[in-house]
Amino acid sequence: MKNLFPIILILSALTLSNCTKEIDFAEQDIAPRIVVNSLFTNDSVWSAHISRSVGVLDNTSYTTIDDASVNIFDENANLITTLTHQGNGLYTSPTGVSPLPNQSYTLEASAGGYQSVNATNFIPPAVPIYQLDTVTSTNSNDETILEATITFQDPPNVSNYYMLEVLVKGTWESWEGDSVEFREPLEISCDDINVETVNRFNFGGFENTYLYLMLKDQNFDGENYALTFSVINYAELKEMELFGEIRLVNTSEAYFNYLTSFNMYQRTINNPFATPVQVYSNVNNGMGIFAGGTLTSWDVEF
Repeated sequence: MKNLFPIILILSALTLSNCTKEIDFAEQDIAPRIVVNSLFTNDSVWSAHISRSVGVLDNTSYTTIDDASVNIFDENANLITTLTHQGNGLYTSPTGVSPLPNQSYTLEASAGGYQSVNATNFIPPAVPIYQLDTVTSTNSNDETILEATITFQDPPNVSNYYMLEVLVKGTWESWEGDSVEFREPLEISCDDINVETVNRFNFGGFENTYLYLMLKDQNFDGENYALTFSVINYAELKEMELFGEIRLVNTSEAYFNYLTSFNMYQRTINNPFATPVQVYSNVNNGMGIFAGGTLTSWDVEF
């Protein structure tokens, strides 16, 4: 019996080797497709970034498309504007045309060697901020923070999707002596139960920190809703005498789904054990996003 074990191992190895099957890999890649990235609001001109998808066997790092034809149409198929290339795949409206609330728009893009793509999205109406209350307080680290509460009327009997961010804005002087305007998002903390947590991170001792908040109205449809959040770096901003802007965007569902899935993708991209996440796309025959929202804002002084 003592010689039987090696024989079993040899037979097992032979069996396993006989079960091995080589699968030929067809060295052909999926044809590259046009990728559109256009998130738009009513306070900015039409723009889109146009690039191409990268296949498994593609080693090219340069993916922007510089010779695309990009057109924006209204819901009646009237041409609104033709975007022109500004460099690095960025296309903008030369006439300064901006999206309008409560309208549906279609983007069509084409380029030599690629299948033409299109996408349609409806921009919801504005949801104004009609009240802002602020109070300063001290956190556990004895730092002064600004707690703000905005109140808005959620439109009833329709699904609404919101994004909120707080920007700091001002000017700084360049080496050439020119005044340059800047607008940067601020870290804000929020414990509201309706806020999506997919883009949450820890900052300065605050566990529920965001660069922007995302929430939908399934728990407050048609209500006057009060959303409370804290500006973490308030003390530093106050010393610098800077101004801020609270921005509430009533987004389309596609806009919201894209932001949610993109943040989920960012969380799992470097985790080999995580379930792969497909970033939401509404571009026909291609990839990417064409979606908008209507912005209302409230200026604040820090």
